[in-house]
Amino acid sequence: MLLIVNKRIFAAILSAYYLTIPDVTATTIGIILLFGNLAGFILEVPSGYISDKLGHKKALVMSRVLMIISTLFFLFAESIPFLILGSVFLSISWAFMSGTAIAFLHETLRGLGRDNEFTKISGKASSMGFAVPIALTVLAPFLIEINLKAPFVLSLLLDTIGLLVVISLAKPHVEQSHIDEVGITNFKDVIKAGYKLGFFKYAFFVAIVAAVLTVVSLYRGPYQLVLDIPIIWFGVLFGAGRALASIILFWSGHLKDQFKDASSFFAFEIFLYSSLLLILAATKEPWVVASAFIAINAFQWGFGQITLGYMIEVIKDSKFKATLLSAQSQIKTVAVATLSLAFGMQIEATSYQIAYIVILFVFIAVTVPLYIYIKSKSKLQNKSSNIIE
Repeated sequence: MLLIVNKRIFAAILSAYYLTIPDVTATTIGIILLFGNLAGFILEVPSGYISDKLGHKKALVMSRVLMIISTLFFLFAESIPFLILGSVFLSISWAFMSGTAIAFLHETLRGLGRDNEFTKISGKASSMGFAVPIALTVLAPFLIEINLKAPFVLSLLLDTIGLLVVISLAKPHVEQSHIDEVGITNFKDVIKAGYKLGFFKYAFFVAIVAAVLTVVSLYRGPYQLVLDIPIIWFGVLFGAGRALASIILFWSGHLKDQFKDASSFFAFEIFLYSSLLLILAATKEPWVVASAFIAINAFQWGFGQITLGYMIEVIKDSKFKATLLSAQSQIKTVAVATLSLAFGMQIEATSYQIAYIVILFVFIAVTVPLYIYIKSKSKLQNKSSNIIE
């Protein structure tokens, strides 16, 4: 239920909604996203650390309250500052949610003796979380025809339900030694533990991929308006991507088994997303562009649990899951903050096509060297293991 009410049903029209506020341009959208992601950056790792220290359920409750505040700012927005505050509180809410919800689920499964089924169970749960809200997401653009604020009123209702759901969650049993260790461990030691586990080379790759796809998706609405795609189709197109993501998520466990290891999965992602970005850069055909956006939406979110499965395998039994996963999210927020403003400015200075070419170049220039590094480290680890054996 929490995964269902956690979705932003106005996501399909939010960036287009920005353009209804006076003086908002593509660069302004970048500035709004910059402020939001900077807030996420500042609080991402501390939120994970606080979550580990004070308890994951309390962090989830805090996240839901912040989500409600964000929706209220969007609902009553009449100027750019309101949009910025809505974005800021949304990012802070996600900061308290990221890592914490995953750690909460992993601890629950560990308590049930089923932690080895993390990817399978989380994938199916996320599948439901994407599938059920699709109808509401598709409905959002039609609600705009009735009232511009209607999607946000509906989202506020769902946020309130989400808060009640989190409050009602049963807290997994956590041994006192866990709490004591978090309390006496210096935060720098947590980061050192991440490096020792080899976590951050994966975290950088995953974060950069997610950041590029997020920036492209955030400008989806304005670009579809430029291509004269009717706004009532925005929800249908967005819903189609989420429906495909739901199917991919359902089969996450099986799909993960098809890849030899994390590096082979990352290689596939580089090829897939480079191809989709190239399509966006190469054509202005509305329905080809819309199809590319559907695919990006589907694979970005559909592959999420596979990626998390690999990250959990790296972290293993670390007691600082939320902190380490939040560090990964922090890298993403920095990249999104930088790229979103640069992307918006590039659009105003040139065109969407040029902007897509530039971000494609950035994507390849960053992910390919990271992949080579991860691959080389994996080979060294395998040789070390063989020598020991």
